[in-house]
Amino acid sequence: MLKYWRIWLLIIVVFGAVLAIGLKAYPYGRNAVEIVYFSDDSPARGVLEQGMFITAVNGKPIMGIDDWNSVTMGILGEITLTANGKEYKLVVNDTLGIDVVDIERTNINFGLDLRGGTRILLKPKDNATKEIIDQVISTMQTRANIYGLREMKFYPIRSANGEYYVQVEVAGIKRDIIDDLLSTEGNFEAKVTKPVTVSDGKGNMQLGDQNFPVELLYNDTIKINDEEISPDDTFTLKGIEFQYLNMTQNKLMFLALTYEGDDIELVYSDPQHSGIMPIKGGYRFYFVVLVSTEGAQRFSDVTSGVDTYLDLQSGDRYLESQILLYLDGELVSDLRISESLGGVIYQSPQITGSRPELEEATAEKLKLQTILRSGAMPTGLETESVDIISPALGTEFFRSTLYAALFAVVAIVIIVFVRYRSFRVAIPMVFITIAEVVIILGMSAINDSMIWFVILVINFLLIAMAWWKKHEIDIYVWAGALLIPLLGMASWTIDLPAIGGIIAAIGTGVDHQIIIADETLAGKKKDEKAYSLKKKIRMAFFIIFGAAATTIAAMFPLMSIGIGFVRGFAITTIVGVLVGILITRPAYAKIIEMTTKTGD
Repeated sequence: MLKYWRIWLLIIVVFGAVLAIGLKAYPYGRNAVEIVYFSDDSPARGVLEQGMFITAVNGKPIMGIDDWNSVTMGILGEITLTANGKEYKLVVNDTLGIDVVDIERTNINFGLDLRGGTRILLKPKDNATKEIIDQVISTMQTRANIYGLREMKFYPIRSANGEYYVQVEVAGIKRDIIDDLLSTEGNFEAKVTKPVTVSDGKGNMQLGDQNFPVELLYNDTIKINDEEISPDDTFTLKGIEFQYLNMTQNKLMFLALTYEGDDIELVYSDPQHSGIMPIKGGYRFYFVVLVSTEGAQRFSDVTSGVDTYLDLQSGDRYLESQILLYLDGELVSDLRISESLGGVIYQSPQITGSRPELEEATAEKLKLQTILRSGAMPTGLETESVDIISPALGTEFFRSTLYAALFAVVAIVIIVFVRYRSFRVAIPMVFITIAEVVIILGMSAINDSMIWFVILVINFLLIAMAWWKKHEIDIYVWAGALLIPLLGMASWTIDLPAIGGIIAAIGTGVDHQIIIADETLAGKKKDEKAYSLKKKIRMAFFIIFGAAATTIAAMFPLMSIGIGFVRGFAITTIVGVLVGILITRPAYAKIIEMTTKTGD
């Protein structure tokens, strides 16, 4: 049986793909709906979470979204929801405010246009022009790409009265990502406290190599650089913006703006400069940013001449100044400054924070890194409306695709049979085509790493046994036996562009199989025996590999660009071509070789 190891390899990979698609865990049962959104006035906000599965309402089982709509329509008063196996009691005064979708029955990650999802309309906080909206969308797209949300779609929308909005369409994303990541304005500021000691109503503020006399006047009003400053007033010295905070005992406290978003030149994410560590009561995250020399010079000026103190717990000395990090006006981190950094041009400040859970700390660290990398948006955004998109398009598209596939199968069988007068050529071609589609879908599935690892091990054992038994060596198929399961451990979204890629791969596959059949059988029909059967197959594969290389070369730049539409098409087409030339075409060639020898 090992003589036909290429065919066995195909069967094993198809079997793995079927498991990757359909082997799905249902921790709360197959009948449920998934929460995708809470309205602002929903009584479930803060009680339930997005992504939870609702299986019953007031004891009535929820089989799907139709049952949900029927049970919850007009529901008021105290209700009981069963979510993730637990009962939650809610009081509905006006609206339940929960939007749901049917749970997925497979591990395939369908896109918005097929599965349905959420459409969110974001309104600029200030009047925005088309140019500002374009900048906003560009920044949001950058953040989505950095954060790994490549399947989101952003559109500029203009209302009848001329106001611009940003429309976001996405499948299966939590509301907090929209609120905290994408619609966050992202204005970053790093401010350093600057204490100035006063004696007999006079003091001195040192900024680098310059000194500015400070005089206390009345009601905590001060005079500096011939300008009277009241508490909370701002002023500028040596090109640095200061805010006068207050006076405590014999010290005046100022807050100096040292770094802004434009000063950030690089956000580190490598293990040497960023990470997460456990601390008492949670997890601390940190990462380093590289700032401009201008910002570093401001830091040097502000921290010069600042008194120090001894930390009795650590034994280290620190400046009486602190770095306060703000994002959109909210304090996100406050850091002590080591004595050794006083008056130093410091270009690599560290941003830190903590969260009680590891997952929360990881998400917060990635969010801050993403916002700082993408820069600030020209205006803030607020949620105007949220709609759930019906997957009707996907259902209709799948129905049309199924009809087209059945028609294509019949057409292939008829045309190939007319050409070669043999079902032994046509039927395997149909099987190979279906196998390619199944493998592509299985490779795109999520939560399938363990399945593909097992397939990788089985493939390795199969080719090792074939080599041990001294069967024919095929280095390309050997590479495919290892590469395809490794690629299967990754995943991507199947949306309309991806299905277009599958169709393109099917067309390429049928062309290649016809080349194999034609090169193998043409000589037989003409009673020409000048070339051996294996040599004819090698000639066919020379043509196939050339065509495949051209397709991959054309698709690879589109995949690297990362643009929503072409990226899904390019990835699926490349994967389909690799599956074809490394797994399915060699198996088809072996089948044709078997049938040809049988017919001789």
